[in-house]
Amino acid sequence: MTAVNRQIGGPFLRLGLLIAGFYLIYQPNFWSSSYVPLIVTLGITGGCVLLLSPKDLSIAINRLHIFVIGVMLSVIYFAFRAKLAGTDPRVFQNVVIILNVLALVLWLEVLRKYFNVTSETVLTWMLWMVVVQCLFALVMLASSGIRAAILAKTATGIIQNQFIYGERLYGISSDYTFFTPIYHSLMGLVAIYMGMNLGKKYYWFLPFCVFIIVLNGRTGLITLAFGFALMLVKRMLSSVRGLFQVALIIVLSVTFIILGLAFLQSIQPDTYTWIVSGFEDTFALVFEGSKQGNYEQLTGSFLMFPSQLLDWVFGYGVRVYGGNANNIWFGTSDIGFINDLFMGGIIYMALLYGTIIASLTACHKKSGKVVRDSKIFLAFGVVLLIANYKGEVARSGMVLTAIIFLGYLLSTELKIEEKKWQSA
Repeated sequence: MTAVNRQIGGPFLRLGLLIAGFYLIYQPNFWSSSYVPLIVTLGITGGCVLLLSPKDLSIAINRLHIFVIGVMLSVIYFAFRAKLAGTDPRVFQNVVIILNVLALVLWLEVLRKYFNVTSETVLTWMLWMVVVQCLFALVMLASSGIRAAILAKTATGIIQNQFIYGERLYGISSDYTFFTPIYHSLMGLVAIYMGMNLGKKYYWFLPFCVFIIVLNGRTGLITLAFGFALMLVKRMLSSVRGLFQVALIIVLSVTFIILGLAFLQSIQPDTYTWIVSGFEDTFALVFEGSKQGNYEQLTGSFLMFPSQLLDWVFGYGVRVYGGNANNIWFGTSDIGFINDLFMGGIIYMALLYGTIIASLTACHKKSGKVVRDSKIFLAFGVVLLIANYKGEVARSGMVLTAIIFLGYLLSTELKIEEKKWQSA
């Protein structure tokens, strides 16, 4: 850092940036208005803009041009289609994803400029944030009063659902039941990637990721398992040592899950029952072909399709996700692919999914050999596919934000020669 940077980038700035990073990732809402998190995000983004030069900003935004342009095209298309259908174009909601990604990217660039942090450092901080979430979860498990007080602030729209409230919701987040477990599965994949390539010490973060996943959503275990399998197949086949390493990771993970379930059974039996029922439903599907619980809905009533060819191509301009009031003629589906199909048809899906694929492909090509060989980008893609089947991911939300940000982080690491030149 230069002398000026040292004066600006003191310990208070570092601490502030760490807190800001935690907020940008989890976006908890401690206020009654749903717009406050957006205002806070705008404030953090504005602060980062002031700390960066016009050249820094130009480079960062240019690296995101595929994502930004693609999302804007999809937003414009759906707004036009929704207007024709007389429904809400949701322009504001659909462009927030750009702000969320930009905020995290500028946060990263400030860290790089004032502290010369590497991708390894940032990923390590993000893994420690998972540990912090586990600490919050343990406190909430130990004290129902503290849990109720936290959720009264951060999950006011969810705690009225006694079924969900009695079984999960731990930590501090904006979306406990969907984003949180899937995001933590991404961090589990990051821990595996770092353990494989940067040091075995990073494997110790994996149990924390699994612990916080099982407390909030079973889908996170599925996304972690599939991504885990993709990343480990190559390592397993590459050498005998890799085979033993994979076996050790699997044994440790299964052992931790068993111990964690035993712990939950004693202190939170409702959560334990909910998790075990998910395993039972999965085993019934895999070994007996029987569809139970969520699997029954996801392969039954939620699978609905347009009736006419033109509707397949252009969609209806209507969201069918959740309890949207405009979907009374079509029914309801929590499958993201179905929702996107009804919103804008194949054209809209091509714009949206094409943007995501192009962004991740570009990041993959720009990343180093170690990152490419790890198959982590392929794992990210699989996580997105599964998550978008279970919920609405491709248009917005922190799952997509996290994946685009991680892609940016892993593909824009300065080469050693560039670091030497900048520090000279």
